[in-house]
Amino acid sequence: MTRRLIAVALATSLTGLAGCGKKESNSTESGQQAKAAGEKAAEGKAAEGKAAEAKAGEKALAEGVAKAAGEIKGANEAIDAAKSATGTAAAMLKPGEAPTPAMLEKLLVGLSACELTERGIDRKCEAWVAFDAARKSSRSAAVKNLGGIYADLGRKHIKHEHPAVRLQAASMMGSIFGASKDSQGVLIEAAKTEQDPRVLREMIRAVGSSVGKNPAVKELLLATAGNKDDKVRIEVVSWLTSSWADKTEGTLEKAMEIAEQDTSDDVKRFACKRLGERGDERALPLLKKMTDVKNPKVLEDDRMFSACFEGVIAMWSAPVPHKTPSEAAYKHTLALLTSKKARGDKNPPWTVFSRLRWAKKPKFQEAAGWYKGADVQKALSDIVMDRKTNWMARTGAVDTMKELGAEKAAFEKLAKAYEGAERQDAHVLKKIEKVLASL
Repeated sequence: MTRRLIAVALATSLTGLAGCGKKESNSTESGQQAKAAGEKAAEGKAAEGKAAEAKAGEKALAEGVAKAAGEIKGANEAIDAAKSATGTAAAMLKPGEAPTPAMLEKLLVGLSACELTERGIDRKCEAWVAFDAARKSSRSAAVKNLGGIYADLGRKHIKHEHPAVRLQAASMMGSIFGASKDSQGVLIEAAKTEQDPRVLREMIRAVGSSVGKNPAVKELLLATAGNKDDKVRIEVVSWLTSSWADKTEGTLEKAMEIAEQDTSDDVKRFACKRLGERGDERALPLLKKMTDVKNPKVLEDDRMFSACFEGVIAMWSAPVPHKTPSEAAYKHTLALLTSKKARGDKNPPWTVFSRLRWAKKPKFQEAAGWYKGADVQKALSDIVMDRKTNWMARTGAVDTMKELGAEKAAFEKLAKAYEGAERQDAHVLKKIEKVLASL
């Protein structure tokens, strides 16, 4: 019954507005034709007037639909009106004009019409397109004030019955300005009862950077580390191993536990790769165990071995250099690169070489007086020369030699050794020749 009344109200509003516009349009058009008979200039003026009138009628129609939709109470009714209400609200915005709080709220609740995918709200949903258009139109407006509005609306609707609204509400509280203490409290409480893993991930993402400042955030992460959803656990690990978590009790230990014991291979690999991000040597014994090539079982799972190898390198070579890079991890890296006993198709993994390139950063070299570039170059050159090593690993080593500043003579020596190379070895020769051509 309620839906029928809503439909009648919207239809009446639309019909009345449309009919009024048509009547006025006909009247104006007749008057213009009487005055402008045979005069081209007047005809042009009449056309302009007609266009202006039509534009005014469209605006009135949009306002009528938005008003009718705004009077509807309840989430189910809001879903029915979402497509028209959100579309007209976005159309009423002028370029560069910030949406009003009321308009933003209408657009936010209108997301009830959207489905959630694994990546978030369906970007093809009309309600999302309208919401996104409103956000973009406000970028040149008072952004700080808008950020406050977003957070207020997020807190208000974080318990909405539709997951798309809750997800966006969480995102709005964790904007570029960071989640305030008030927002953190609301998000933490909401996360405790959230059942949709996609929404829960967004909630964790919104508060994660406060893990080192807010004990309640740390406790949420530790508690959610056992969530049944793999992607939720991966999100948790990303914050437990981040620099934001430095000096927080129990976070590194939990990440190490996940790397060794989680039920998902994907989660274990992610955790092992990320362990080095903290630059904390307490993780090194586990990483050494997971990369011990003397143990035949280690290489049985080559993807896990590769992930943990990357974790070792990350402890000393990182995009943002550690204040205190791990010399012990550096030495273990060299030992792995130079070990010929287990070298073959799986060792060293081709995926690890790009991680070494950050050693060229001046800030790293200032903090790591023990680093010897010549030793790394020699280890890489030996890998390239060893033809029983996977050809992708060899080409990766060639690229890294160049990144770290190897001289032209080093590549000329390699090219000579590969003269007449065939099959997979030919790929390596081609890479060497490409580097030589660029020097």
